[in-house]
Amino acid sequence: MLTFLCALLVVGIIILVSKLRRPNISTQRCVHIVVLGDLGRSPRMCNHAIEFEKHKFNVKLIGYAESKLGQKISNNQNIEISDLKSFPKLDDLPAVLVYGLKILWQFGTLIIRLCQLPKPDFICVQNPPSIPAILATLLIAKLRGARLIIDWHNYGYSMLALKHGFQHWIVHLCQRYEFFLGQLADINICVSNTFAKDLGVHMIKASVLYDKPTNLFHIPTIEEKHQIFMKMNTQYSYQSFQGRSNNSTRFTKEDETNNIVCLQDRPAILVSSTSWSEDENFQLLFDALKKYGSSEMNNLPSIVCIVTGKGPLKDQFIEQVERERDQYRHIEFCFPWLDADDYPLLLGCADIGVSLHQSSSGFDLPMKVVDMFAVGVPACSVEYDCIDELVKRDQNGIIFQDANDLCDRLQSLLHGFPNRCLKLNNLKSNLSTYRSKENWSKEWETVMKPLLHLESN
Repeated sequence: MLTFLCALLVVGIIILVSKLRRPNISTQRCVHIVVLGDLGRSPRMCNHAIEFEKHKFNVKLIGYAESKLGQKISNNQNIEISDLKSFPKLDDLPAVLVYGLKILWQFGTLIIRLCQLPKPDFICVQNPPSIPAILATLLIAKLRGARLIIDWHNYGYSMLALKHGFQHWIVHLCQRYEFFLGQLADINICVSNTFAKDLGVHMIKASVLYDKPTNLFHIPTIEEKHQIFMKMNTQYSYQSFQGRSNNSTRFTKEDETNNIVCLQDRPAILVSSTSWSEDENFQLLFDALKKYGSSEMNNLPSIVCIVTGKGPLKDQFIEQVERERDQYRHIEFCFPWLDADDYPLLLGCADIGVSLHQSSSGFDLPMKVVDMFAVGVPACSVEYDCIDELVKRDQNGIIFQDANDLCDRLQSLLHGFPNRCLKLNNLKSNLSTYRSKENWSKEWETVMKPLLHLESN
């Protein structure tokens, strides 16, 4: 009887595997792109989806459809959004048990979804989160005869270490898990040259695919700026953008000849985009702005500080700003979450961008700075190991050390705003030359096509 049951199990497994490996009826190649997170907050993976679709792939974009996606994704018939079911809230159970159950839930739902979809030629997974995404996609890739691509945005274990410290046993376990499974992937890509070198130390050969701007990012016209300012006031309901009349904003107006012009007494716009996680020290920006507002304002503008994004620490910092409102003289804040198609326009309206990303591993580069450069906005970035791969000092931006340094740099750049800020204008001029050479599609074709053995279109 036991022999019969074992034989039945083996036959069942063979039938299941043969079904999962069965070629698709369609001759079109297929790729599964996996994000164990919010798809709307994973622009690099969405950009992968667009490029695969351009190369005649049937694309399955798998993850949590929590935020609105851009029209290039949502209106594309060859890109299917495959929404994963979120883990239910279990507030009454111990945190360790909830974490374990969440991993099992994510592993199970991801495995089932990957089995339900058509057989892929490639599975491309974002890391982090590494647990259980890499293991689940590796198993299905082997089971279904697909090639696994790991896109290393950072190390999962280094993110975990922000909470537990690098000496914690679970961090060491995650580190071994990540490096071992990374060696088993067919293709590894990462976001910086420094990252690729470190992966190489751990016997993982990775190609560098730098983040580059897509065609969605451009330097907006004065008319586009006026429209998004109006939208921020009317649709998003931020009073910092409200003008003196119905057809004006805080920054622009329609003149007597129906042309849009910038107001000479407008405040400067400072923008920072964030995921509100532990590897970004927003207290640094807030301290710098407190000092900026308490200084002599001769030839310095007031600032509207726009911080976009979602994340676990957002509510905490908003509450802190509200409590300390009196300490921010000449500074106004707004904290929007924008539609994917509105974000590039508002970003392009900024006078200065600030990145507080310090990288838990020290190897990844902030995509928000790439976005800033794409719309012609100089970036002030906090210093860490590999940031100079992206930000060139006093060429396309500045690198600062601490809150005092950032304050001094802001005062230097904004002195004489809006017409006589020479340092800021020089950076913007440099960016126009830098930007013309940058393109995500060209970067993707240069790096990915040889790895995927794709023919030219």
